[in-house]
Amino acid sequence: MTAIPESPADITAAWCNEVLDLGRVADVRVEDLGAGLGLLGEVVRLHLAYDGPPGPRTLIVKLQSPAAENRFLGQVMGFYDREVSFYREVAASVGVRVPACHHAAIDPQGAPFVLVLEEITGARTLDQVVGATRADSEAVIDVAVELHARYWDSDEVRALRWLPAINDPLFLAASDLAQQKLPAYLEHWKGKVPDATLDFVVALTPHYPALLQWWVDQGQLTFAHMDFRADNFLFGGSAGDGVVTLLDWQLSLRGAGVWDVANFLAASITTEDRRSWEEDLVDRYHAGLQAAGVVGYGRDRCWRDYRYAIAQQAWSTCPMGDVHPGNERGQLLLDTVTPRYLRAADDLDVYEVLDLFGQPRRSP
Repeated sequence: MTAIPESPADITAAWCNEVLDLGRVADVRVEDLGAGLGLLGEVVRLHLAYDGPPGPRTLIVKLQSPAAENRFLGQVMGFYDREVSFYREVAASVGVRVPACHHAAIDPQGAPFVLVLEEITGARTLDQVVGATRADSEAVIDVAVELHARYWDSDEVRALRWLPAINDPLFLAASDLAQQKLPAYLEHWKGKVPDATLDFVVALTPHYPALLQWWVDQGQLTFAHMDFRADNFLFGGSAGDGVVTLLDWQLSLRGAGVWDVANFLAASITTEDRRSWEEDLVDRYHAGLQAAGVVGYGRDRCWRDYRYAIAQQAWSTCPMGDVHPGNERGQLLLDTVTPRYLRAADDLDVYEVLDLFGQPRRSP
């Protein structure tokens, strides 16, 4: 059995020739693509030279995180296994453009893992810290429609055994994790974001498992990407003019589609632009679903779900807030998007979520 690389140093020409069928590789140079990419894993570019007819000159490889705590999280939460399964089973039929996969392997224990993917060359990228433009945001919303309508409330999505529902026991445990992290979290963010939102995070923590069950009880779940942010989109390039490519499927689950919309609007555009655009963009998403044949999902339900998804994402900044960023860009990203989530929750007055659990609201 071919060994799975544990780090970029393990990738050699010999290994490439064992796992790839793209031509005889004579030499490989590994380029680190860090700079804020892959908080839960490592992303590198392979520069390939061939002995004979050439294959692709570059490929992208994803590996386990070099940070032990991030690697453990990716392993126990099944993030690595989920992305490998995605590329093995549904990437070709998911309905949106994704990189072609040339090799996917994972240890039975959930780590290490490796994905060897097509590089979309010449593509335009977005900078999540700077924030997306209105036109790019509309294109991203259209990708969400394509993905979610394809699997909306379907037997097909329920049959994907490796794709957990949002109330999976692994996710229910996040409440206990948040409880442990709350003191440091509150100390760090006090005075930097609305006090009411921090109070909300505290109040929701014991009820978080019930919130996940509430989402399932609402029905009409679909294939949700769950990492629907600017850094995971490529525009054009070798994929084709006007084509949007969606990356990074480690966090995918069966959940509410509008969660992806909320994720993008809350964290991938500036707070000022979100305030100006979000109602139009949520309406664009809802209209797109209707045009794609989704029925029984009204505009009021969609808007409510959007607001409640923002509430959940604001809360999630606590248990996920101290994931090791790996580099300065990663830290800047975390420091930028966390207050965006929390301010979005306050702008939308999401505190009524607590009414679901008979919990008094904590608001100004």
